[in-house]
Amino acid sequence: VNLVEIPGILEVRKQVERSFPFNDACQWFIDRADILFLVYDPAKLDIGPETEAILDQLKGRENQVRIVLNKADSVKPDELLRLQANLIWNISPLMASAEPPILYVASLWGRPLNPDSPTSLLLTHENHFLQDIRDATEKRVETRIAAARRFAVRVRNHGKMCDCYLNTYNNHRSFFSNKKKISDDIIEHPQNYHIYEGLSTLTNISRYDLPDPDTYKDFFRLNPLWEFPTLASTCTYFRGCPINKLDIAIAYDLPELLGRYRRQREAIISAQNQGQQSTKAKHK
Repeated sequence: VNLVEIPGILEVRKQVERSFPFNDACQWFIDRADILFLVYDPAKLDIGPETEAILDQLKGRENQVRIVLNKADSVKPDELLRLQANLIWNISPLMASAEPPILYVASLWGRPLNPDSPTSLLLTHENHFLQDIRDATEKRVETRIAAARRFAVRVRNHGKMCDCYLNTYNNHRSFFSNKKKISDDIIEHPQNYHIYEGLSTLTNISRYDLPDPDTYKDFFRLNPLWEFPTLASTCTYFRGCPINKLDIAIAYDLPELLGRYRRQREAIISAQNQGQQSTKAKHK
């Protein structure tokens, strides 16, 4: 198990100068983490630009995120309830999930808990915190397969989105037309060409699974639309179409891989349990 602690978040309302690209470094670890803990100090619950940026980077990973209110035995029980409510109230609107984040109140240090603190509550939350780490370790393979499938869906959707833009461009250009002018009009006004509606109808990809048009405005400014090949041109008679292979991997291959792993894991656990029961029976 690798436990990685990033540098503390600096919650000040002015620009913070760091000696390295903080959010890029955080993203590298976020992309590789099985579970993510945001740890707060009761005396520092401010939500500033860096927290907002981190929470934006965690969108789509809400099920992996846990909020930890640490040093919880340093505040009175009634004050602890208020701090919990304030923390959830501040964070929830900044997360994409409709469900509030999982919050643990604990005192994760090597000293006895304050006798005036709600000891039973803090120990229960600490046990759940440790169980989360154990579960993440046990489910690491399942998490990796699910992440691969999630990434494949994003690649597939992006490929089909670009192809839809490109086919629209090819259908509206002519030999004498200004290719940049046509491209810019399609990119600036995709609703006039029914690009999103058409893609959702033809591919059964939900509109809500596609990036916003503004994302593609920025993307095509850096990557001219007319320089892309169509998806159809990437197909060959013997090798087939890469996009179709990706669809098959998403719909069948990766789910089957996950199912096969779970069956093998259950078989190993069952064999271990039977072995333990057999050993106990011999001792008796």
